[in-house]
Formats: sequence, C-alpha cells, structure tokens
Amino acid sequence: MQLQAVLVALFADGAAPFTAALVGVALLSVVALAGLGTAVRTVVPLMRRARGLWAWAASVYALGTVGAFGAAVVNFKINHLEKSLLLSLAGGTCYALAAALFLPGARVRLGALGAATALAAGGAYATWAATQPPTLDEWITANGVGYTLLRVGDPPPGYALHVLGASEAGFGADYERPHSTRLHLGVTRVGHDTRRVDARGCPVPIGELIRCTDDGGGRRLLTYEGGYEHQELRLRRDGLVYTVTVEGFHTDLSAARHILSTLRPATDAELAGLLELPMRR
Repeated sequence: MQLQAVLVALFADGAAPFTAALVGVALLSVVALAGLGTAVRTVVPLMRRARGLWAWAASVYALGTVGAFGAAVVNFKINHLEKSLLLSLAGGTCYALAAALFLPGARVRLGALGAATALAAGGAYATWAATQPPTLDEWITANGVGYTLLRVGDPPPGYALHVLGASEAGFGADYERPHSTRLHLGVTRVGHDTRRVDARGCPVPIGELIRCTDDGGGRRLLTYEGGYEHQELRLRRDGLVYTVTVEGFHTDLSAARHILSTLRPATDAELAGLLELPMRR
C-alpha cells in the first residue's frame, strides 16, 4: 500500500501534495502497526504500556522502511521495478524482521538480526552482480541469438570488420576501408525473407527493377535500379542466407566475393562489439 501511495504521489502537481501524501501514509502505517501490536501485548512486554506501544510501532516502521527502501533500490538495479511482487515480498520481510528484533529472548533477536544481515548481504551482492558487464555468452543467450547466425567472412585486404548487431532474426556486420565503398554482410535463416521469388530463386520486383544473374560458386548477383541503387551478392548454404550489399553500380565485387568465399564462425574478439549494445533483462 505504501508503494502504491508513493507512486501516486509522484504524479502529484507540486511539492505540497507529495509531502502530504508521504506524511499521511507514514502516519497511517504507524497507526496500523500499533493496531497489530495490541494483539501481542502478552508476548512483547514493551507494548503493555501506550508509550511503549507507540515507540514499538514507530521503531518498526522506521527500520522496516529503511529496509524496504533498500529493497526497492536493489529491485530497480536488477529489473527496474518490473517485478513488483518480489519487491513487496522483500519489503514485507524487512518489516517482519524489524518487528522480530523486539521479541523477548536473545536467540530470537540474534536470529532476526542474522536474517536481516543475510538479506542485506544478498541485496548488496545482487546489486553488485547487476552492475557487472555481461559476458559474451550471457549477452547472446539473453537476446535469444542463435549461435549458427554468428558467421563472418575474412576481411578483404585493407578492410576492417565492425559487428553491428545480432538478434533472433539475423546478424549483421560492416566491412570498411578508407576511400572505398562500405560492404555490409547480413546473415539470416532460409525463409526469413518472405518476398516472392521466381523459379530461379530471384525476388519478384515490386515497383522497382531488379536484375538477377548467376555469379558462380552458388552466388546470385542482384542489381537494384530503383530509388536506392545497390547490388547484392547472395549465397545460400546450410540453411542460412548470406547477403553482401554494395552501394552503387559498376563496383568491383571482388571484395564481396572474398567475404562469401571465406565464411566461418565469428571469433569472440570480433563479436566483442555486441557487448556495447542493449541486453534484454
């Protein structure tokens, strides 16, 4: 209830409504705790007097709120408050442990203190772990990328390879060289391209002229003469489609052919650029 009240207060217009909401929810929480405390007066001697009852309620609220705030910080670091049920359970545990600290008996208090310490240590470790950069395998798994898609060709002489991204649907990388046309390699699974094709496997043009010729070695050369003039060398192999895109016409395609003739699994060093991209949580 406190969490919902604070979230509503955040949308209040001005500092006065926000402050009033916070003070109001704090007072109501202390009153609610005092009501609960009256039921256990015979167990906790501190609450047999009104002064002790209200001191207990205020102390439990203060300690529990500190713990719940810490749980909210940890939850935000881990999943940005997306799992509110987990936050509610952790916050409720903090209030329960705060109440247990006032129970009679040294063993009970030590047990509550130990549990609170373990909860704090676990939260600190979870926060630390969430701030650590992911490993390459963790990034690939979290984003649902198939390892079979992560294939590249050797960079042609003078070209540098830059990985652009990867997903369940495909993988992309650029080959760049100063004062030269950029080459783009795309890797997808067979069937990912849903465009109509003819008997030769060439795409059926829709609103643009596409020339499709055999380039040898199992490759097809597609020349697009529409608004975006470019050429593509395509190769189908082992259930994957490799496409090297070259901007413009009348371009030397030897570098593109070199890429398709040297296809291999990408190394961890070549895939390191993926770690700079967002990772699903």
